[in-house]
Amino acid sequence: MHFQYDAAIIGGDLRQIYLAYILEKNGYKIITFGLNYIIPNFNLNFTSSYEQAMSSSNTIISPIPFSRDKIYITGLENNTSNDNNKLSVEAFLKNLQHDHYLIGGNIYNEVIDICSNENIPYFDLMKNEDIALLNAIATAEGTIAEAIYKSSINLHNSNALVLGYGKCGKVLASKLQAIGVNVTVAARKKNALVEAYTNCIEGIKLYKIKSEIKNFNFIFNTVPSLILDEKLLLSISPETTIIDIASQPGGVDYETAKNLNLNAHLCLGIPGKISPKSSAEILADVILPILKERKD
Repeated sequence: MHFQYDAAIIGGDLRQIYLAYILEKNGYKIITFGLNYIIPNFNLNFTSSYEQAMSSSNTIISPIPFSRDKIYITGLENNTSNDNNKLSVEAFLKNLQHDHYLIGGNIYNEVIDICSNENIPYFDLMKNEDIALLNAIATAEGTIAEAIYKSSINLHNSNALVLGYGKCGKVLASKLQAIGVNVTVAARKKNALVEAYTNCIEGIKLYKIKSEIKNFNFIFNTVPSLILDEKLLLSISPETTIIDIASQPGGVDYETAKNLNLNAHLCLGIPGKISPKSSAEILADVILPILKERKD
């Protein structure tokens, strides 16, 4: 079957705009749906019909994450001004065919099960170790930018607590330390704290943070589960800035935080907001070989 386009990009943010630009610059024809962003000197091939976009290519590139709420495709969930630019996961999956190849990020299990049962090949970008590590750099830089913008004090010589020491937590703690922040890492696993120690970063067991949490000017959460519950929030100063970068709904009891007038912020999709071009280049390095193989 002949397809008019080499890839269809469905939804997303500025990362997907730059990705379309990079892919076209490398000789691939791209069609997009639901991307309402503009970058200089680049005109998108766009359509107002997701059915047309998905039927025009056998490679479908979805956002990162694939969906935040498991109801709508990311980037298409909050557009109330034009219902034609909203796309439910259900409608997307109904138009996903056997000859499609699905590329996305953080594709959740129910979608993976459907792809497996229907023999639809897929590739989760965030399962690629190189992308995950490089994405952590963009996330860490953006997280620091958010903290600077949302706080009334300098990061330099401040006391910061980083919750979690996974990929994002490690890079974030390292970059904070490099700009003169007094960093403490809280983690569940002993080996994570040992690794932090080898990097000259203070560590504390996650379950022991209640007695120390009042001493921090900044708290950064990277753990995708409720960590800062009501008991912990009651111990946090209103002058503390909380930046939560964990997957929605985040790791903070936001209703309690609001009632306590805490300076707490859930910051999602940071790479797409802070460094979309660099993030797109990271994605393109992996996607370009896939498109070449499928075109050949």
